[in-house]
Amino acid sequence: MTVKYYAILTNQGAARLANATMLGSKLNLTQMAVGDANGVLPTPDPAQTKLINQKRIAPLNLLSVDPNNQSQIIAEQIIPENEGGFWIREIGLYDDEGVLIAVANCPETYKPQLQEGSGRTQTIRMILVVTNTEAITLKIDPSVVLATRKYVDDKISEHEQSRRHPDASLTAKGFTQLSSATNSTSETLAATPKAVKIAYDLANGKYTAQDATTARKGLVQLSSATSSTSETQAATPKAVKAAYDLAAGKAPVSHTHPWSQITDVPAASLTVKGTVQLSSATNSTSETQAATPKAVKAAYDLAAGKAPVSHTHPWSQITDVPAASLTVKGTVQLSSATNSTSETQAATPKAVKAVYDLANGKQPADATLTALAGLATAADKLPYFTGNDTASLTTLTNVGRNILAKASTQAVIQYLGLSDASGYVGRWLNTRVFTSSGTYTPTPGTKRIRVTITGGGGGGGGCKAASNNETFFGAGGGAGGTIISIMTPTQNSYPVTIGAGGAGGVSATNGTRGGNSVFASLIAPGGEGGGKVGVTNTNGGNGGVPSTGDIRITGGDGGDGQSGNIGVSGEGGTSYWGGGGRAGAGGGVIGKAYGSGGGGAYDAGYSGTSMTGGKGASGICIIEEFA
Repeated sequence: MTVKYYAILTNQGAARLANATMLGSKLNLTQMAVGDANGVLPTPDPAQTKLINQKRIAPLNLLSVDPNNQSQIIAEQIIPENEGGFWIREIGLYDDEGVLIAVANCPETYKPQLQEGSGRTQTIRMILVVTNTEAITLKIDPSVVLATRKYVDDKISEHEQSRRHPDASLTAKGFTQLSSATNSTSETLAATPKAVKIAYDLANGKYTAQDATTARKGLVQLSSATSSTSETQAATPKAVKAAYDLAAGKAPVSHTHPWSQITDVPAASLTVKGTVQLSSATNSTSETQAATPKAVKAAYDLAAGKAPVSHTHPWSQITDVPAASLTVKGTVQLSSATNSTSETQAATPKAVKAVYDLANGKQPADATLTALAGLATAADKLPYFTGNDTASLTTLTNVGRNILAKASTQAVIQYLGLSDASGYVGRWLNTRVFTSSGTYTPTPGTKRIRVTITGGGGGGGGCKAASNNETFFGAGGGAGGTIISIMTPTQNSYPVTIGAGGAGGVSATNGTRGGNSVFASLIAPGGEGGGKVGVTNTNGGNGGVPSTGDIRITGGDGGDGQSGNIGVSGEGGTSYWGGGGRAGAGGGVIGKAYGSGGGGAYDAGYSGTSMTGGKGASGICIIEEFA
């Protein structure tokens, strides 16, 4: 099977690799590019100096010698998911000087963009066969490296299968052995928590030759004094015993005394705590005695026989209630009347609502209403403003009265005769121009259209002459006919056909007829082609003659061609839009205006060269839309 996808060294790449091998230097491969080759799968060419259509270039992600084939170099690049929108069909490998070293094709693959609704990280890999891999520097920029899953899996497998596990030292990381010894001088072992604890406990049991204070441990001097205030000495048992004996001769904290031993006890008052005398009186005003439970009960029983603070009375038990007035608070009678003049009654919500509703339906009094109110009323008069808040009257005619009686704007327009029953008023909406065939969809609101359509112009006649006994002046092509017609659109869309211009006659042949332009039932015929010349003369092509539509405009005839003693080369016929192409010694000129005829060709020098008549101009369709 023929190999379809492969990589090769370019001529420049092969030369640089050979030079590096010979001089013992290195070839630095640094970047990889991808491209779409302009949509066609390319064949790698050693003469290439760049990709056919490069889409992306970036530093390599991986560059290594194939572990399974020492003569192969593997170059790899990863395209992140946020880049894309192009096809990949070609790959290029560049050195640090920007020279294309190798080129490859690959199976066509599309790299999407995230905004297209799909994204993926794309790995592009090129495997290149070289004669000397030692002449290539296998180094990449670590800042652009993105590890693939296969790369990570391979590195883990390689690590697990290898014995290259270095020991840790003072200068390098690595594996280390634990030790619980506390007298070792090793710099390659690691201490266990047990060894650390032993060393800590030993250090914690040592003391320093510093004096003890209230803030730290240390050496301390003893003292038997019981009156010392020192905070740097420690009490001896003797000092402790002296203090203890003194305390033992004192009364205990918890002890009692008879009342006779208590002196200076204060009497209670409103401002001082103390002893108090009891009293059962219920009418005393004393503020130095305390009430007995008996006095409290007597007061409670008296209060229980009274009415509670919170109690009610029927209205019949309430007397001397004043009536409300403009000057006195009191009871008031409600009223729903809206015409009362009472000043001793209160309005109900019903009365308030009646008044509010009446006022809400009124127009606020202002200068404008005042001006209108000042006008004298009369039949068939219409007020109007003559200035700011100034008004006058004018006569209301029968027409004005009829207009005011109409229920809608459309009814007013119909009354004035500005539209028909369908609401058509002739307001221009839009103009649509078709110079090539297509589909016409009416603009919303369109009620009438005015269609102006012209057929294609006929081609001019050709010529070929070696003497004056042969044809050497061609006739002009006729112009296409034009139709102007008003139509009511009844469909959602209409096909539009634009007639092509007729081809010019080649050598001593007639020009061809122009194509018909068609819209609905309107057919604008194309002009006839111009004739080749007989030895004497030939007629120009006839203009197209419409047979449908409101206004039918016949296309202009092409100019006659004439040979012999007097040579005349026909110009293309004039269409509704303008003149046709002129005659031309090197070939007739194409029609200038839409639907115009092409000019005839002529060769007054009898060169024997084939001359081609001018091509007729294509037709046109213009649709004006009205509401």
